[in-house]
Amino acid sequence: MSTEQRKKQQNKQKNKHKKKQKEFDPVKAKETAERIAAIEKKRQSVIEIVRESLAKKLSEKLALQKDRADKEERAEKKIIRDADKTKSEKQMLQIRDHMGTIVEAGIKSVYTSAIVPKKIKYDGKSTLTIKEVKYKLRNNLHIVGWGREAITMSSAFERIVGKQLKKGWMVVPRKSLFMMWTFPEAFPKLDSRITYIEGGTDGKPDNKTVQANRKIIEYCKKLKKKDILIVMLSHDIDDLLCCPKETISLKDKLRLLNRLEQLDATPEEINIVRNKLSAIRGGDLSRLTYPAKIIILITSDIVDEPMDFIGGGPCTYYHKGEEAFAILAKYNLINKISQSIRDLVQETVPWETVADSQLDDQQKYKFVQSYVIACNADAIEYMAIATYTYGLLPVKLNSACSGTIEEFAREYVKMASLMILAVEGKITKFDMYEIMKDSTVCPLTDEKIVEIFPSKEEWALGLCLLLGGRPTIDLSSNNGKGGPNQELALYFARYWHLRTEQYPILRMYTVWFLGGSSYGRDGNMDAAGAFGYKNLYTDIYPEYKKIKDKYRDAHLKWFDLVEKQATDEEILDARGKVNNLKKIKKTYASILPDTVLNEHNTNLLLQAVNDGDELFELKTGNYYTFTNVGDIYAIRIVRFQCNCDGLCHKDILCDDKECPVNLTSSNSEMKPFCGKIGEPKQLVS
Repeated sequence: MSTEQRKKQQNKQKNKHKKKQKEFDPVKAKETAERIAAIEKKRQSVIEIVRESLAKKLSEKLALQKDRADKEERAEKKIIRDADKTKSEKQMLQIRDHMGTIVEAGIKSVYTSAIVPKKIKYDGKSTLTIKEVKYKLRNNLHIVGWGREAITMSSAFERIVGKQLKKGWMVVPRKSLFMMWTFPEAFPKLDSRITYIEGGTDGKPDNKTVQANRKIIEYCKKLKKKDILIVMLSHDIDDLLCCPKETISLKDKLRLLNRLEQLDATPEEINIVRNKLSAIRGGDLSRLTYPAKIIILITSDIVDEPMDFIGGGPCTYYHKGEEAFAILAKYNLINKISQSIRDLVQETVPWETVADSQLDDQQKYKFVQSYVIACNADAIEYMAIATYTYGLLPVKLNSACSGTIEEFAREYVKMASLMILAVEGKITKFDMYEIMKDSTVCPLTDEKIVEIFPSKEEWALGLCLLLGGRPTIDLSSNNGKGGPNQELALYFARYWHLRTEQYPILRMYTVWFLGGSSYGRDGNMDAAGAFGYKNLYTDIYPEYKKIKDKYRDAHLKWFDLVEKQATDEEILDARGKVNNLKKIKKTYASILPDTVLNEHNTNLLLQAVNDGDELFELKTGNYYTFTNVGDIYAIRIVRFQCNCDGLCHKDILCDDKECPVNLTSSNSEMKPFCGKIGEPKQLVS
């Protein structure tokens, strides 16, 4: 072996020895083991999160399937139960069926999956038409949106425009994607170009929400003049449309907004501060997107223009000046906030871009156009069509009613009674106008009075008053089971009873109310709403008095047996009857109308009476509609016709003077017109 070969062999042996030393280095081996263990721990953590997520989704799916099965089972039992009802009870069933069909027609008409194809058209080539306004497409369409409604609205929009859509981002509430995949009408395209991101935790924005909005901002910054950005907005998206300025943290922003709420700042004041701290609200999305054209598609329960600041107004010009600083100074918060927020609100010169030079005379961006795609006015139009099916004359009153639930009930009762007094010749058009012109819930103009003023010639089989709106709710005291429509139905029953006591002529008419949520779910219950009529309020009080009387008599009998030293068996039997009647009395007391109204627990009463028939459930389709444009209402007014089978319902009188059904309404709400049954007055106008 040559010297050179010997050296090579020696070098190989040295290298092998080094490798062996390297492989068995205990320190590095320990570090490697720890690194592998950390990776494995992280892997197992991810696996556990995925497993929990899948298990949760499975349980939610099974719960939803169970709800559907229970609903079908209840429907089958109801059919069997209804077959044995009396003729007068079947007439009530028919009224519920007709009114339910009318309201459901309105709810189904505003499904975004149904209404978007009606409002938005694409010719398959290059022309997009939105409410008769045409736009030219050249593979330049982009889409962003926030809220539950954006799920089905965006998927319906993508099915229309197809490959003209380049990219989209939707920030939606948690669990809503699971709901999307549960109902076929909400399915997106299999090759969808829209990215759905769930954000928000317990109604509050989180870091995932902020990250999603920063992605949207960066994407919109890159758009050019030829591009068209579709922006989808709805109400109640403050937790999703959240992106603080880069100089402040989400935690500091939320802490400040919570302090303002605790100090009873108005919603307008809170929004001014929120807009000042935001990088996307108050017109900032328009500033970032310019020079691209922006088209806003809105679902709303308000149809009155302008709708500038719906959803935080990300595309609406807003002068972010010194108002936020003044509000914080008003509530003595200037020295209680972080330095970064203090620096931001103290800026006297608002941030402006080239986009702010594109304002018209009304201080609106020229490159931004807004369209209301779905609102409760649309629902009322379809309700009117369904009303004709049953021979009733639809009267479209107002689609933007506002006020508390009790104010809604009083005004709706007032309106229904005025329509009856008008057709009976007891009041004139001028009388109706004077009463309704200053209504806080449903003000009517003189033109509207002329349009709706009824006459016997146009009465048909009756009237159906159609309204829409969203009552204000006191969430702080709303801990019971129910919803605004269920409360409104019971309040309507109460005030209609009081009105019939005041004006006996109203008893010649059968008046029913139905309120339904366009979302398909009323409050915290699965029912979509509830029916209301006079006897729903009055009938339970006499029954409660009977139970109280039985309990009192049983109690006296028990004491009497004890005093007379009757047998133990007789005393125990009497005591058992007392305890049983005590439980029944307690049950009746818990579902008295005034009790459940005070406790916001109306569902307890509605479930207990008439086999739950007074609750309104959608007959077909998805009972979560993915569209929330407020509530819609129908009031059916038909002259009483008795097809008596001997079991016709009669008013049950309560002889207790303190019983609520013996109260009467105040004349201050409406002048004491001639309301007695008799010859009608001569009309003066």
